[in-house]
Amino acid sequence: AETARTALSQLRKANPAEIEVEFGVDLAVQAGAVITKSTAHGHLKVTMKWTNGNPGPPGEDESSG
Repeated sequence: AETARTALSQLRKANPAEIEVEFGVDLAVQAGAVITKSTAHGHLKVTMKWTNGNPGPPGEDESSG
């Protein structure tokens, strides 16, 4: 959760109209009489949207694209 919070605070500097941050965790455990192996993986997916009334990231303008 702290990683997502840090990412969100940095992304807000780009002044998007919307920011969506999706955090996922995959866990896998192989079990028997004793847990013999476990793994964990995490990822962040970030989607940012700008509207006509909301300028894009600093340094970008309508003529650059």
